[in-house]
Amino acid sequence: MPYDIEDWLPQSHLARFIVEIVSMLDFKHIYSQYKGVGSAAYDPRMLLSLLFYGYSTGVFSSRKIEQSTYDSVAFRFIAGNHHPDHDTISSFRKRFLPEIKGWFKEILLIGKEMKLVRMGNIYIDGTKVQANASKHKAMSYDYMNRLEKQLETEIDKLLNLAAAKDDQEKELDLDIPKEIERRQDRLKKIQKAKEVIELRAKERYEKEKQVYDAKVEKRKQEEEKTGKKPRGRKPKAPDSSPGPSDQYNFTDPESKIMKTSSGFNQCYNGQGVVNDDMVIVGAYSNAQVNDKQEFVPAINAVPKELGKISTAVADTGYFSESNITNCKKTGINPIISTAREKHNTYLEDKFNSDNVINHDNTPVGKMNQTLKSKEGKEIYKKRKQTVEPVFGIIKEILGFRRFSLRGEFETDCEWSLVCIGYNLKRFFKLSAA
Repeated sequence: MPYDIEDWLPQSHLARFIVEIVSMLDFKHIYSQYKGVGSAAYDPRMLLSLLFYGYSTGVFSSRKIEQSTYDSVAFRFIAGNHHPDHDTISSFRKRFLPEIKGWFKEILLIGKEMKLVRMGNIYIDGTKVQANASKHKAMSYDYMNRLEKQLETEIDKLLNLAAAKDDQEKELDLDIPKEIERRQDRLKKIQKAKEVIELRAKERYEKEKQVYDAKVEKRKQEEEKTGKKPRGRKPKAPDSSPGPSDQYNFTDPESKIMKTSSGFNQCYNGQGVVNDDMVIVGAYSNAQVNDKQEFVPAINAVPKELGKISTAVADTGYFSESNITNCKKTGINPIISTAREKHNTYLEDKFNSDNVINHDNTPVGKMNQTLKSKEGKEIYKKRKQTVEPVFGIIKEILGFRRFSLRGEFETDCEWSLVCIGYNLKRFFKLSAA
C-alpha cells in the first residue's frame, strides 16, 4: 500500500466527496459545545463524516463503523488512520441528534448551489420502518384490563397468605414479599400503559370529532340548500374511549403496530418527498399509521429556500378533500390518486379521450378528470419512477429496515440521517454524470 493515506483512494470516490461536503457545513455551534478540558476529543467533522459515509453505504451500527476504520480503506481514509471506539461514535450521534435536521437542510442548499437540486414537481410517499422493539412486547388495552384484574386478585391472595401462619407459607415454598413486590411493579407498568393509551384515544377523538362536525355541518347546509335529505349514511359519531385492540409497546412505547408487506410489525412511518432527479428534498418520520394526515406536513417539510413547488403527487393513501383544498391554498397543484391503480390499462388509457366532458364538480370528480388528462397521467406515472425506487434503494441496497434508536424524536432524526446518507450518494452520482 502507498505510504501516504491520501494515495489510498482514487480522487473520484464517495468518501472524498462526503469529506468535502462536511467541510462546507457550519460547525461553529458544534465546536462551541466542546469545553476544551480533559483528554483531546476527536474532530467532530471526522465523526460526522464517518456517520454520513456509514449511512451512505449501509453501515449503520456504531460497532461496525468502528470495525470498518480498521478493515475499510475508505473508512480509514475518513478517520485519518484513527480508530474512534463505538461508544464515541454512538455518543456523538445521540448528542447531536437535534442538529441532524439542520444538516439535512444545509446539505440540500449546498446541492442547490452545485446545481444538483432542482424544484418543480415533488412526489410524496411513506414507508413503514421497523422500530427497535419486538411486536411481542406489545399488549392490547383489552388484555391489560384482564391482566390488571388478575394481578390485583393475586396480590390480595398473597396479602391474605402473609397474614396466615408461617407453616403454610413454608409448605407453598413462596417468598411472599418478593412475589407481592413483583406483581405490584407489573401492575404499575400496566396502569401507566393504560394511561398512555387513554390519552392517545382522547387525542384521536378530538381529531375525529373535528372531521365529524365538518361532515355534519356540510350535510346540514346541503339539506337547507336543496330542501332534500342528503344521500348516503349519516356520519358516525367518534368514540372517545380506547378500542380493545389499541396497543402499547413496553420496549418502545412511542412506536405502533403497523401493517407492512410482511404482516403486522412494530414500526414507525418514514415519509419522503422526492423531486424528478430522485433527490429527497423533504423527510421526517412519526408514529402515524395512516398517511392521509401527512400530505400537507410532507409539503411543509421541503425547505422553501430550495425553490417553488409546482405540483405535489401522491397515491390514494393521501387522498382527502381537505388535502386538495389546503394544497391549492399554497399555490401548489395537487395530483392525488382517488383509488387504487389498476394494472394492464394501456389500451383503456389510449381509448379514453381527454376531451370527455366532466359533469362531476366534486373534488373527487375534478381529481379523477385531472388524472385522466394527458398531462396528469404523465406526471402521476413518474411517482413510480421516483419516490418508490428511492425507498427501494434505502431498504434493499443500503439495507436500512430497522431503526437503531428508540422514541419518536430519536427515530425522526435517524430517518433524516438515513436520507442524508442517500442524498450524499445521489449527489455524488449526479455530479459525476
